Amino acid sequence: MQKAPALLFRCIAPILAVFVLSGCDQVMEIMNKQKANGKAIGAACRHSGRALEDCYRRNPRIAKADIFAGWKEMNEYMLQKKIDVVPPPADQPADASNNKQPAANIASAADNADEGTDDASTAPEKTDKPAHGTE
Repeated sequence: MQKAPALLFRCIAPILAVFVLSGCDQVMEIMNKQKANGKAIGAACRHSGRALEDCYRRNPRIAKADIFAGWKEMNEYMLQKKIDVVPPPADQPADASNNKQPAANIASAADNADEGTDDASTAPEKTDKPAHGTE
């Protein structure tokens, strides 16, 4: 009767080991993805001509070692291939990121709509010519 538990353990242990080890692969995949993301960010910073410190400041959640590795690889590649820096677009100030119109502009637009006034730039042109297709 003692052979049954030993036989059961021999069958279950390899199956359990497979599940545990497959979980390790998924953990390593996540870690490698984060490292690759950091390297990509570093490479993008170098290609755009940003300083390494600016790149660190803009991406505080990414490991600095990963950012540096990507920045260094891109630097070597750009020197080897003689690639020029592509300047990044200018940073938007904090106020410009908020796309809300001031209340005064909204109120004046509503007043113009109620009064029926049209701007000359939005009014259609009046001509003596008939519309296309009607003759």
